[in-house]
Amino acid sequence: MFLSLIPLYYQLLSAYRPKADISSTPQVNQPPISTPVPTPTGSVLGMAVGGEGQVVTVAVLGDSMIDTLGTDLLTLKKSLADYFPTKVFRLLNYGLGASNIESGLSRLTNSYQNHQQEIPSLISQKPDIVVIESFAYNNYGNTQTGIDKHKNLLNSIISKINQELPNTKIILATAIAPNSIIYAKGVPNLNLSSLDRIERTKTIRLYQQNTIEFARSKNLPLAAASEYSLENDSEGRIEYIDPIDRLHPSALGAKLFADTLADTIHLNKLLE
Repeated sequence: MFLSLIPLYYQLLSAYRPKADISSTPQVNQPPISTPVPTPTGSVLGMAVGGEGQVVTVAVLGDSMIDTLGTDLLTLKKSLADYFPTKVFRLLNYGLGASNIESGLSRLTNSYQNHQQEIPSLISQKPDIVVIESFAYNNYGNTQTGIDKHKNLLNSIISKINQELPNTKIILATAIAPNSIIYAKGVPNLNLSSLDRIERTKTIRLYQQNTIEFARSKNLPLAAASEYSLENDSEGRIEYIDPIDRLHPSALGAKLFADTLADTIHLNKLLE
């Protein structure tokens, strides 16, 4: 079953341009990985955190790659405090495990349940910035139809936000890149062959790249943590991947994503 998908993968990946090409997106760069860990300032979900001033609401939409960053988005809070010490942030986690981008579109205007809590629709919170993660880990398979559907849904999410919240800034983002050798080895009751892991991680990378190309085409700010988590432009670096489930971000992977996002906000002057 998976062997039949390989030719399409190489066809789609032929347009892939790794790390260095990210610079073609206006004003989007990545701080060195050695950037010091910012000093915590204290935060809970939905409450203002940081310095004095007007509250800036940031909502991050995605699948489990966002959900597992924690309800309070503590790591992002630290990165934002480091970049914007005089700003006050209200951080909203709109990640939902095992959800695809269609579910993300629904969350814009519909409430939903997560962690035994009722989460109000994203648009009802009137965020100043919405971060749309790629949903690449919950994709539509290695087909051109799936890739096109993903792109169309990205466009639908952006159009809906622009329609309902015309002053809200939008950032597209990709989480850490997967590693085909260890992919999901710690996930209970998930028995994958080596070929399964290769095919799944290739497909995830396709959808991450699809998000990057879409951001370029729309001239949108891009926080492409996936490209900075790669080793030799091919495999996700193991230190960025959770050592238990071998799937979600480790603490270092969460910091990379948060630093990339904060840097994107800074370089694109989204708070000016």
